[in-house]
Amino acid sequence: MTTSVRWIDREKARGSSFRLTATGLWLCAALCGCGPKTGAWLMTMGLANKEKIPAEYRLPAGGVLVLVDDDEERVEPPDARLLLVDETARQLRAAGLTDRVTTNEELAAIRQSEPRFDERGAQQIGQLAKADIVLWLKVVRFVLNPDLEMVLEPARFAVELRVLDARAETRDKVRLWPETREGRTVEATVPAQEIRACKTLKEAHQKVAAALAAEIVNLFHDREVVY
Repeated sequence: MTTSVRWIDREKARGSSFRLTATGLWLCAALCGCGPKTGAWLMTMGLANKEKIPAEYRLPAGGVLVLVDDDEERVEPPDARLLLVDETARQLRAAGLTDRVTTNEELAAIRQSEPRFDERGAQQIGQLAKADIVLWLKVVRFVLNPDLEMVLEPARFAVELRVLDARAETRDKVRLWPETREGRTVEATVPAQEIRACKTLKEAHQKVAAALAAEIVNLFHDREVVY
């Protein structure tokens, strides 16, 4: 009888230990943040939940032109503008949303060959690029201290996004999404400690551009988040 009681006590202790461990893991995740790696680890441990977030808009099939409009020159130096095109193109292809995106080099060649390029509208530029869809990204905010060692605030990069039909034959058919006149504001922030860890300003621009590209592409496909 004594042995049975001791066995029961040991099992209770094990149960208490497991509950304490689980609680500790949850606290660790809450305090440290639940990034992709942490989320995957918690899923493996059976301690995380998944939520499916549907696409806000589904891009029509066809080639895409990513056009970054920074007429007020908020991004200076302009590295993040060019990198945003590259990163958005890469992530669109990775998500299987398109297999053809106009490159920065192709757009530069069109600019050189078209004398009135700067007078063209976004849809017209899309036609010159032989694209089907234009992602028109108007820069509305760019905050990044170029003195990386002194960065104390998060870096921010925000655009107003409009999806245009480059093939539309009438003006009222050009705008695909959103239907309102204002664009869909998309913003990314990168913590100050990540910016300070960058070795060059271009690397910091790359990190900010990649973060914004992820936010943009996430609008166009279903995804799962772990929490």
